[in-house]
Amino acid sequence: MKRRKLLFNQTRFIIVVALAGSLVGIIYTGNKDLQIADEVPSPPSITTSAEQLTSFSPSLEGQLPVYEITDEHMDDSGIWHVTLSTLTANQQELKKLVQHACSIALTKSQIVNSVFVEVVQNDNSHATLATGKMALTSTGEAHTGSKKLEVAFQLNS
Repeated sequence: MKRRKLLFNQTRFIIVVALAGSLVGIIYTGNKDLQIADEVPSPPSITTSAEQLTSFSPSLEGQLPVYEITDEHMDDSGIWHVTLSTLTANQQELKKLVQHACSIALTKSQIVNSVFVEVVQNDNSHATLATGKMALTSTGEAHTGSKKLEVAFQLNS
């Protein structure tokens, strides 16, 4: 017994699948653009102790002073505590280090609600030079007391 191929039905099925796949791709691409626009946060700003706002720029990484992460841990509430050790005492460079640590928090694979940064002197004293914090979520806003994606910087004198 010879089987007869249903060429017409197979061709129609392939055409329907191709069209459906194209439509799904178009719909997904359109929604993806909207989702990305909704998920991309507005650029964070930095709040100094004098309450002056300047833009947050993670691209400062090439101009960073030499530093080492000496301690970091994540607590159960999603707060990432990080300690950076450096030899610099320059206020602008310390501010860049705090911004850099906050930008690292944005790229962590774990869920980070907020980040608290401490910059210490890289000598025997380990004196705290500066501190900073940033909220990444609304829960983080409660942790830090500041608005989402605003870096609060405090120079310790």
